[in-house]
Amino acid sequence: MRWRSLRVKLVLVYTLLILFAVELIGAYFVRALTSSLIHNQAAAAKNQAQLMATLVAPQIQSDAKSVGTSITTVLQSVPQFLNGTVYVLNEDGYVMYTTAGGALIGQKRIDSVATEALLHHSNAQSVRYDPVSKSHLLAIAVPIELHGSYLGILEYVLSIQPTYETIHQATSIFYTGSMGVLVLTVILGMVVARALTRPVLEVTQQAQIMAKGDFSQRLVASGNDEFGELVASINHLADELDEALASNRLEQERLRAVITSMGEGVIVLDSSCKVLMMNRAARQMLRTAASEEDEALALLQLDEMANADVSSGVRQVRVVGNAIFHVILTSIQRRGQIDGFVAVVRDVTEQEQLDQARRDFVSNVSHELRTPLTTVKSYIEVLRDLDDDEHATRQEFLGVIAEETDRMVRLTRDLLQLSGLDRGGPRAFALKLLHVQPLLAGVAQRFALQASRQQLTYRVHATEPSLAVYGDADMVNRVLDNLISNALKYTAPGGEIEVRVKVAGEFVTFAVSDNGIGIPAEDLPHVFERFYRVEKGRSRRRGGTGLGLALAREMVERMGGEIRIVSEPNRGTTVYVSLRRAEEAIV
Repeated sequence: MRWRSLRVKLVLVYTLLILFAVELIGAYFVRALTSSLIHNQAAAAKNQAQLMATLVAPQIQSDAKSVGTSITTVLQSVPQFLNGTVYVLNEDGYVMYTTAGGALIGQKRIDSVATEALLHHSNAQSVRYDPVSKSHLLAIAVPIELHGSYLGILEYVLSIQPTYETIHQATSIFYTGSMGVLVLTVILGMVVARALTRPVLEVTQQAQIMAKGDFSQRLVASGNDEFGELVASINHLADELDEALASNRLEQERLRAVITSMGEGVIVLDSSCKVLMMNRAARQMLRTAASEEDEALALLQLDEMANADVSSGVRQVRVVGNAIFHVILTSIQRRGQIDGFVAVVRDVTEQEQLDQARRDFVSNVSHELRTPLTTVKSYIEVLRDLDDDEHATRQEFLGVIAEETDRMVRLTRDLLQLSGLDRGGPRAFALKLLHVQPLLAGVAQRFALQASRQQLTYRVHATEPSLAVYGDADMVNRVLDNLISNALKYTAPGGEIEVRVKVAGEFVTFAVSDNGIGIPAEDLPHVFERFYRVEKGRSRRRGGTGLGLALAREMVERMGGEIRIVSEPNRGTTVYVSLRRAEEAIV
């Protein structure tokens, strides 16, 4: 029964393979045919609809009272286009004219295609099945425009059932042919299975004998084909390999499994520094595919490291693109000769970046504090030497000292706020529903007096009372205050500052605009970096710490939003802050 079972399996495999291939080709053919036919018919219908929209547009705009008669006259002049039903809808979706009957005129058309076209002012189409007429319908909707004015849409609905009947006929023909191919495949499979069964059974029996440890028996090759080569290979295996090969292979697999599972990258080289093996971690670090392992030499310069004395290991740091790797290269020796090398690679990019960020932070803070402290010290030394009657000079110097002290206080406050955000404090995530109008009213009141003193036009545009966002009230106010303060600092007298709100999908965007001095293009990518200033001397004179926009970005991102800035020198700056719109405020 075994040989019969094998034959059945072979026949079944061949049959399934052929059947799968035929069905795959057939499915692709039917799908491609369906797509092509419907696409062509949809394209033709779309052209007809656009032409009709172009013809009826002047009639809609010219005379609203007799629009139905005018459209009828126009469409009757092109009867070759009226193979379906035409609906002409105004901007609000009400039927102005239709070939489906006058009873529908004046009613609102509820249709997905028409709704999409009205919503986006663009073309829309769909194919659906009508259970009443038991046919497939193609609906095309195109906007009606005249001289750039949007007047409504024209929807063209026609039956494409003949197309689906053609597809059904093609599918039936294909399946009939598939049955014939299947029968021929079964017959051919039986012939092939019979030819393959005998040598396969012989090889199977020999393998069972070898599995019991008996390597004395040999197979007789019946030909020079693949089965003959297989028989010779099995005989050679029984003679030469035995248990030594199996044991050696097992050890190699164990070693490979250990190396593959290591978290560090491991690269094995031969004595000529050719890559023999690279584990998964090394490939991921170097972003190198298995077929490109030799590129590791060029990236890490392992051949140069191998030229040094590697008996006790060589440690070096390599920079590859934006990544930093710590590499340890050790030699593999056999009988006193170098037989190869093993390189262990560790990605230290994040650690180095953290160390560099820490060093930069300490340097920036030291620099920012040293300048005002030096100024305060200098003025204090001068104050000590002033006469008692020099009150004006004393008051001037004390004012400078107070100003520099306030600057250090602001810097310390901003640093504490950044530190709290970096730690992810609980208030960073206390998001609640906030109505936008009270926020706008607050910033309008807080900065109105300062804007008036600076002779600036300050406008905060109101919005609908129900509009709300998700956020932290304190954070949102601090962000808006920071942006408006910057606008006040860098806008000359006579300038304008505006605060607007725009709704876009699931987000509400606050826009703070001014027509001040602007920001150069080369500085825009860096304005959100900590301690970065545009024209550092000017920023310090205006009381800036270089942390305001960095704080704003941290707070906005903590609230799940985003912030971006658009600016042109001498034209002004606009900062956009987008926050998630509150669900209960969405109508």
